[in-house]
Amino acid sequence: MISKRAAVAATAVCALTTAGCGAGEASGHSADPIVPAIAAGLPHALVGSDYNSVSFLETQTQNGTITGTLDDTEVKYNSPEHQRAIVTGTLKGAQVTLTVKFTLGTTVLNGTLDGDALTLQVPQSDGQIEDYVLKPGSVDDYNQHVAELESGGSPSPTAQSSKKFY
Repeated sequence: MISKRAAVAATAVCALTTAGCGAGEASGHSADPIVPAIAAGLPHALVGSDYNSVSFLETQTQNGTITGTLDDTEVKYNSPEHQRAIVTGTLKGAQVTLTVKFTLGTTVLNGTLDGDALTLQVPQSDGQIEDYVLKPGSVDDYNQHVAELESGGSPSPTAQSSKKFY
C-alpha cells in the first residue's frame, strides 16, 4: 500500500536555476542586467507531519532534476516504524514529480511548490488522493517529532494532513 512516505519523498527539492541569461552574450552584447538569473525551488530540507507520522525530505536539484532521500517514521500497531527511500524526480516551474523507492515498492507523486511549501498529492489505499504538505525544516525538527511519536505522543504537525505514502 502506498502511503505518505512516498509522497513526502516527492516533497523536497533544492534550488533550480531559471532565467534569461546568455541571449545577448552570443551576439557580443552583455546579458541584460534588468533580467538577472533567478533561483527558484524547494528548500534543501523539508519536514511534514500528521497525527501518527513524520517525514523528512532532503534533496538536491540541478537543471530541474531532483535527487535525494526521504526518511519517514509512522506509528503502526502502537509501534513506530522507520523507513528510508531514494527519491528522484523533476521540477518544472512549480510542478514537482517525484519517484520514491522504498525497500518494498515504488510510487510516483505529483505536487506543487508554493513559496517554500511543497504540496504532494498522495494516493490512499481507499482510492482517494490527499494532499500532504512539507515545509522547510531540519534534521533536529524531524528528530524531535520522531521522539514525540516514540514516547506515545503525537507530533505537533508542521503540515495539516493525515496521509500515507506507502
